[in-house]
Amino acid sequence: MKNLLFFLSLFKPHKLWLVSGVFLALTASLASIALLTLSGWFITSSAIAGLMAPDGVAIAFNFMQPAAEIRTLAIIRTLGRYGERVATHEATFRVLAEIRSWFFAKLIPLVPARLGMKQSADLLHSLTQDIDTLDALYLRLCLPILMALLGGGAVVWFIACYSMHLSLFVLVMLIITAVLIPWIFNSLGDNGAKQIMQLTAEFKVKQVEILQNIAELSAFNAYTRFKGQLLNLSEKMIKTQRHNNRLSAISTAITLLLSQLTVLGVLVIAVLLFQQLRISGAESVMLAFSALAVFELVMPLSATMQMLAKTQKAAKRIRSIANLKPLVAEPLVSQKIDNTGGISINNLSFRYIDQSDWVLNNITLNIPFGSKIAIVGESGAGKSTLLQLIMRFYDPQLGKIEYAGIDYKQLKTCQLMEQFSVLSQRTELFAATIKHNLLIAKPTASAFEIEQAVKMAGLNRYINQLPEGLNTWIGEHGAKVSGGEARRIAMARMFLKDAPVLLLDEPTEGLDIEVEEEVLNALKKIAQNKTLVMVTHREAGLRLVDEVYRIHSTSHRAGLEKISAGAV
Repeated sequence: MKNLLFFLSLFKPHKLWLVSGVFLALTASLASIALLTLSGWFITSSAIAGLMAPDGVAIAFNFMQPAAEIRTLAIIRTLGRYGERVATHEATFRVLAEIRSWFFAKLIPLVPARLGMKQSADLLHSLTQDIDTLDALYLRLCLPILMALLGGGAVVWFIACYSMHLSLFVLVMLIITAVLIPWIFNSLGDNGAKQIMQLTAEFKVKQVEILQNIAELSAFNAYTRFKGQLLNLSEKMIKTQRHNNRLSAISTAITLLLSQLTVLGVLVIAVLLFQQLRISGAESVMLAFSALAVFELVMPLSATMQMLAKTQKAAKRIRSIANLKPLVAEPLVSQKIDNTGGISINNLSFRYIDQSDWVLNNITLNIPFGSKIAIVGESGAGKSTLLQLIMRFYDPQLGKIEYAGIDYKQLKTCQLMEQFSVLSQRTELFAATIKHNLLIAKPTASAFEIEQAVKMAGLNRYINQLPEGLNTWIGEHGAKVSGGEARRIAMARMFLKDAPVLLLDEPTEGLDIEVEEEVLNALKKIAQNKTLVMVTHREAGLRLVDEVYRIHSTSHRAGLEKISAGAV
């Protein structure tokens, strides 16, 4: 329950909407109960008055007041239901937005060091379905329980005003229906609810995995096998859900049976009280209708208790990710950075896992502002890892990195990110227009700045050929543009950001010779008056730099070795 209580604490900023929803729901529920109760009394009293009229002569009976009260209650119920829907759903959506914002804020410091080993589909499941499941915390858990407690208590008190025996009987039946039955079926369905959450997460991970790799699966004739695994998960989900639905149906049936038995018991006791002249005939029917109406408040509790296990599982999954401790600790107070400062790496050693071998060992490198260097080496030697350390995705176990003479640990990550523009071998583009992909670097960029960035990246000729120009939709991951054009869009984004340090990780990987030449020429223009650090194994890119360093695998010898430009 502590996980659910934690998320309830996130509801505080929206307590006005939450309390309004509870008040309106209670108002509508009590109006509905009062309407049925008063209607039962009114109809019965009218019938008794007619039957008791001597020789067809009508007796005095005030029907105007109860008729007006019934109309008023009907209006209150209608308006209350409408207001309740507005307030509770507004509260739910606001709370979900609050949880999503909180979760994203927790995720950002975990990227990429902590989240790099997690599957993207699993994270997507937590961001979508797990958080959506938490809408039940208010709408399907807290609200029904509060309605049952407050509404049920009000009805028991009302019945107690006429008979303590009747109120005790109704109270016992309500406790059995609202507490005992849901607890029993919650215990029976607890494993099923947890299984359905686990199976759903596994299903989504497998589904995304197949969709992302469908070309490879088809090429190796493995699609049928993976499809079979997905169908097996689907069958398990259906079987588990069928079991849960069966329990829910039985619980609902028992609740309905108990409600009818309660009404029958109230009628029996009311008849005895009527014979003792302690209540009237109309009041007997009124109390029976009141007992019947209150069961509308406890009917949802069986489903509520079954939802409890599912909600707890979702809350636990979300918090298990959010509670991960970032590997990179942010300083409490940041220092001002000189944008013309250099990067200094001193005796740096790094490994991803404490028990593993060192990926980088005893690396020392001084990169003054404006210098242009390349780092080469065999695959797996740690070239890309060194770039990630420069961007402070990780902190080294030994040694330190400084920017403008300031230790990285004294700088906030957002400050460092302002100093770097990155171009990797895998260009990340979003499902949006070319313009929107450029504005990621500088949302306030003017049309002139965008035009200059496009021109500098050599992208203007391509854009001029497009009917919609910069407003052309490029699809998911830039599916509608070629590798070369995607790289140019990324370069235009770099130019638009205008950061003092350019970090290039295999910038021409996967490009043919002609496109590679154009990309390198564009990079040469962009890199003017900037620091450039490039990781590459292609000789063509070395003409952009003044110095070349070879990084050695720790299995041979440690550190960096300066070599002449052009020697790979």
